[in-house]
Amino acid sequence: MEHLDQSLKDLFVDLHCSGLWVDEKAISDSILRAPAEEICAAYDTARAAGHVDLQAFYDHWFAPGQSPGDAYHTNPEHDALQHLEAVWPHLTQPADDTSERSTRFPLPNRYVIAGGRFHEAYYWDSYFTQLGLLRSGRTGLVRDMLDNFAYALREIGFVPNGFRSYFLTRSQPPFFSSMVADFGRATGDPAGIFARYLPAMEAEYRFFMESPRNHAGLARYWDAGDGPRIEMYATDLAWQEHAKSHPDFYRDLRAACESGWDFSSRWLTDPQDLGTIRTTRIWPVDLNCLMLRMEELLAEAGAEAAPERSARYAEAARARREAISERFFDAERGYFFDLSIEDGALIPVTSAAGLFPLWAGAATQAQAARAADWAERHLLRAGGLLTTDIDSGQQWDSPNGWAPLQWIAVQGLRRYGFDDLAETLRTRWLATCDTVFRETGKFVEKYDVIDPLSPSGGGEYALQDGFGWTNGVYLDFAADDA
Repeated sequence: MEHLDQSLKDLFVDLHCSGLWVDEKAISDSILRAPAEEICAAYDTARAAGHVDLQAFYDHWFAPGQSPGDAYHTNPEHDALQHLEAVWPHLTQPADDTSERSTRFPLPNRYVIAGGRFHEAYYWDSYFTQLGLLRSGRTGLVRDMLDNFAYALREIGFVPNGFRSYFLTRSQPPFFSSMVADFGRATGDPAGIFARYLPAMEAEYRFFMESPRNHAGLARYWDAGDGPRIEMYATDLAWQEHAKSHPDFYRDLRAACESGWDFSSRWLTDPQDLGTIRTTRIWPVDLNCLMLRMEELLAEAGAEAAPERSARYAEAARARREAISERFFDAERGYFFDLSIEDGALIPVTSAAGLFPLWAGAATQAQAARAADWAERHLLRAGGLLTTDIDSGQQWDSPNGWAPLQWIAVQGLRRYGFDDLAETLRTRWLATCDTVFRETGKFVEKYDVIDPLSPSGGGEYALQDGFGWTNGVYLDFAADDA
C-alpha cells in the first residue's frame, strides 16, 4: 500500500498539477510498474536532461487502475431487474493482490465497488449495496464484505471512507452495526451474527466516541488530516490562499467527505461559496441518529453475554434519543436540522438528513407528523426526494436525489405510520430509475428528481454509472412489489 504523495514527492505534485487528467483521482489510483524510489530517480534524471513529457513518463512507469465493471455492456433485452442481477459480478472484486504497488488498502475477501471512477470499496455505499445483495440471495458475498470491515476495525480501529491509503484519516457514516443486524435477520441467526461481529461493533463505537468526533456529548464529522486531499490534490491547492485565512479549511473539506455529503450547502455559511465550509463546527442530525442506532444495536447484541455493558449502551441510547428530539427539532418549522457547535443554534437548511430521526426512532409521533409534512412540502418532487431545497451547484443539493436518502426516508415514514407518503416516494424513485434506465441502459449514482431525464450534475466529477447503492436500493424497493 503506497502513500503516493510521500513516496513520489515532486512527481506526485507535478502529475496532479499538469492538467492532463480530467479526474485527478485517476492519478492517485494508478498502479506503479516499479518501486517508487526507482520511478523518482528516473524522474530526476529526466528533469535534469530538460523538458519531461509527463504523459509519456506516466505511461511508461504507471498503469491506470481498472474497474471490474469497465468492460460491462448492458444487454438491451434485459429489463431493470435482469440488468441488476447481471451487473453484480462485474461490480465484484476478488480479494486484493497484496503485491500490487498502489494506494489500494488490500482486503482479504471479496467486495463490491460502487462503479465508475470508484474502483475500491466504500463504507456507507456498502450498506445500501448490501440491501440489494441480500434481496439477490448473495449472502456469502455480504459475509465477505462484513469480514472485510471487521478486519479493518481490528487493524486500524475504524472503517475508512474507502479502501485507499489516502482515506486512512477518516471514516464515513457508521452503518456497520446496521449491516450486521440486517445480515443476522436475513440469515436467520441474529444472535450468532451479533456474537461474531460484536468486538468490531464495539471498536467502531469507541472510534466515534473519542474526541474530537465526540464533542461535548454529541457526534461530529472529522478528519485527522488538515492538508489538501490526496485524491483531489490540485483542486485543493487552488484554495491555498483561502486556507491561510481559514486554518481549518482543508480539515472541513475532508470532514465533509467523511459525512458522505461532499459537498452540500449543509456545511456552508454561504450556500454558493465552498470557501465558507465549516463541517467540523456542526453537529449533524444524521450522524447522531446513526450513533443512536449503533448504541441500540450494541445493547441488543450484548444483552446476554455482557448485561452490564449492554445496560450502559441502552442508557447512552436513551440520552441520545432525548437529545435528538429536544435539541435538533425546530418547533417553529416542524423539522429536524443540524446544530451549530459554536452557539448551539439550529442551522435552517432543509435537507433529507432531517428524516433520519424517523428512521432511528428518535422523534415523537407529533414531531414525526410535522417532519413528514415539512419534507413533503419542501423536498418531495416528481422524481423523488431532494437532497436539500437549495440549488448551490454542489452535488448534495437540489436538484439531485440520492438512493440512500430515499431509502432512509421511506423506512422512517413507514416506522411512524405514514405509509401513503412512503409509498409515493418509493414509487416515484423507482419510476425515476426506470426512466433513466430505459433512456441510457444504466443505473447512476444520483438523479435529477425535478427533471429525471436531465443528467444529474454538480460537484467535482462527471456523473458515474454502476452503481452499487442505487442498485441495492432499487432491488430492495422493487421487492415490495413482489
